[in-house]
Amino acid sequence: MNEATVEGRQPVLEALKAGKKIKKIYVAEGSRGDTIRDILEHAENLGIEVVWADKRDLKKVAKTSEHQGVVALAEPFEYVGLGDILDRAKETGRDPFVLALDQIQDPQNLGSIVRTAEASGVHGVVIPKKRAAQITPTVVKASAGAVYYVPVSQHNIALALDFFRERGLKIVGADKDGDAVCYEADLKGPLVLVIGSEGKGMRNLVGKKCDVLVSIPMLGNINSLNAANAAAVLMYEVLRQRMFEG
Repeated sequence: MNEATVEGRQPVLEALKAGKKIKKIYVAEGSRGDTIRDILEHAENLGIEVVWADKRDLKKVAKTSEHQGVVALAEPFEYVGLGDILDRAKETGRDPFVLALDQIQDPQNLGSIVRTAEASGVHGVVIPKKRAAQITPTVVKASAGAVYYVPVSQHNIALALDFFRERGLKIVGADKDGDAVCYEADLKGPLVLVIGSEGKGMRNLVGKKCDVLVSIPMLGNINSLNAANAAAVLMYEVLRQRMFEG
């Protein structure tokens, strides 16, 4: 099995906390700080080898330039099935909240979205297998390790929406010309929130699968938000309605 890298102090620490199988951790010589101490303590408790490396050796192991002096060799990221996401929701005792991303291209956006998804109570994220960003070391770093807490499934988005609808989830898509402003729409209950790609938004086929399209009000001269920002606004509106509107 090929090895993957986990890069950056917080991502490596979260991988350790989440029980990610790690073979070895490279730490830059002279590294200091609370997070480094936590990493070393977890590694010792788990029996994971730590290698103190100079900058040249670390550069050979790392796949990005954002490693912050820490790189872990781990098993490749494990995607889950659609049913696994619903199982996770059932375990929490809350209505399913799923995020479907229709061809998000930017790894930084994907990582940021997953980080917000973890914080806002999303039970799982669905991404396409093709023509979209996948879970890479860059995405792991951008998510601050949140990818180890939020199940991610690779699946055809349109078919995934059919799967969830058949199991009682409402499909809500984000669109600047939506049927309702997000604050006026009913976003409670079992739900799939669909976010389109940067620039193009949702594809027509995916948009037609939605039960309702919602927009975010804009008062400025720029009439759109970055995909990660728009996703954050909508995820937290779902959370707000669930927490404060019963």
